Amino acid sequence: MMRTKLSMFFLMVVCIFTLGISFASASDFSISNGSGAEPEILHKGRSVVVKAAKFGATGNSTDQTQALQSALNYLERVGGGKLVLGKGTFLLSLAKSVHDKACLIIPAGVTIEGSGMGVTVIKRLSSERRQNGILLVNKGYDTKGEYKAAGNITLRNFTITDGGVTSKPRAYGDLIALGHADNVLVERVQSLNHDQHFVDICGSRNVTVRDSIGNNLQDTYGTATIQVDRAKNLGIWGLLLDGTNPQNVTIKNNEITSMSEMVLQLGHDQSTVENLNLEGNVITGANTAKGQIAIGKDVDTSILTANIKNNQIKLNNADSIGINLVTDTTNRLDNVSISDNVITGKMRTATFIDSAVASTGFGDALYALYVDLSSVMRVLY
Repeated sequence: MMRTKLSMFFLMVVCIFTLGISFASASDFSISNGSGAEPEILHKGRSVVVKAAKFGATGNSTDQTQALQSALNYLERVGGGKLVLGKGTFLLSLAKSVHDKACLIIPAGVTIEGSGMGVTVIKRLSSERRQNGILLVNKGYDTKGEYKAAGNITLRNFTITDGGVTSKPRAYGDLIALGHADNVLVERVQSLNHDQHFVDICGSRNVTVRDSIGNNLQDTYGTATIQVDRAKNLGIWGLLLDGTNPQNVTIKNNEITSMSEMVLQLGHDQSTVENLNLEGNVITGANTAKGQIAIGKDVDTSILTANIKNNQIKLNNADSIGINLVTDTTNRLDNVSISDNVITGKMRTATFIDSAVASTGFGDALYALYVDLSSVMRVLY
């Protein structure tokens, strides 16, 4: 009899303990989305996939900032995962953000995946068109130095834009800003008009931007489509300024049309950039009124090891330059390979390489000049 009572007691304890675990697990997934309902969660191995709509972000052309941030915060709590955005337009604002300089804060180990370029659109709220602010930025960019801010991030399959062309753009705030990050992939993302940069890679390493499309008709000074720079004064708005330099950056197979003065800016604000790979990009300088540089850098920056290969560049102003690598008396160009690029159209110079110091290791620099029947300059090298 005593043994039977003990067995029943033990069974009750096990049941209560099991129910407790189940309740705790369910509580972990109960993230507030305005309705009190639990989000739809799909487990794939150890990763977690959630749909933004279950947090209230339905892409209905209203401000989705708080709903999307709630979803990202949830993924951070469970150790990372994927946030899937459906069809529609997702408006972002500083007014509803948890940060005073950025609309959406991306934690480590998170993927944001849309339903396709032109299908999922992330857009700045029109009432904040002239207000400074980053649209997407990795968490800790403003508080963690070196490469210790949020990393292991993927952004793919959506369109991102500031909105229409304006005569009064804001002064600060990129579409996508990466500060002090390690391991970030941006792929199949379409960028439309941007007052600052489509992607600013600042004091970060192991960053790849590939298979993306840019179409920027906003003619604003200093707004390269992709900028690579160090964590210093002219970096991302609000950045922790510890001087960390960028490393291991790949810009590959992108198609970019831009009005910007410089389209791909490989070095900025006294940076030293190590291990660059620019391959297979198609760049069109759309500005007929002003000279543009398709691939270039500031004179006060160094590049240590770069491969610039198989890029196609078309220019449309007689003052434009295809590839412009120039340094001042204190900076270097070392181990730079330039090969198999095609530059066509109206320009002042196809390629300009100059250094005030003894740079070393140039390779594969083969020049051949052609003038076709329509007087278009074509340079293969």
